[in-house]
Amino acid sequence: MPQQLTVDYTKCTGCRLCELACSAHHENKFQPSLARLKIVRYDDIGVDIPNVCGPCEEAPCVDVCPTYAMRRDPITDMTYVDYDKCILCKSCVGACVNGVIRLDTESMRIIKCDHCDGDPECVKICPTGAIQFGPPARSTVVDRHDKAETYLAEMTRTASEGES
Repeated sequence: MPQQLTVDYTKCTGCRLCELACSAHHENKFQPSLARLKIVRYDDIGVDIPNVCGPCEEAPCVDVCPTYAMRRDPITDMTYVDYDKCILCKSCVGACVNGVIRLDTESMRIIKCDHCDGDPECVKICPTGAIQFGPPARSTVVDRHDKAETYLAEMTRTASEGES
């Protein structure tokens, strides 16, 4: 059964332990810029949101790859990079809706979440349970839509307060 990372941003404290655990696991370095997820801080509303790989109903990173190096596993729905085919065009980097596919400019390779082969380090280290790994929830799209609406409403409210 496919599994995916899901986020409850209301539980995220912005501690960024997930980024450190991810980069340590994959790169043997505590370097958040090499993590396969990214914590985005919205200072204006005081919210930290973990951006993780998936859930993407469509996989734009796969669709834009000119060499078919980015693929989607038909069983797990996980996307992955075939490094033998990757030409470092960075199309997948630009197409990733979550902004978590990156080019490691030191090693000159694409870095992308692989869910740590089914046991994600980010989930294990998260002290609040903001990041979970499990079967896809049916309400994922609805939840994201509701969260986006809440975020936009908050942005509108804070913008109107700034004008007055």
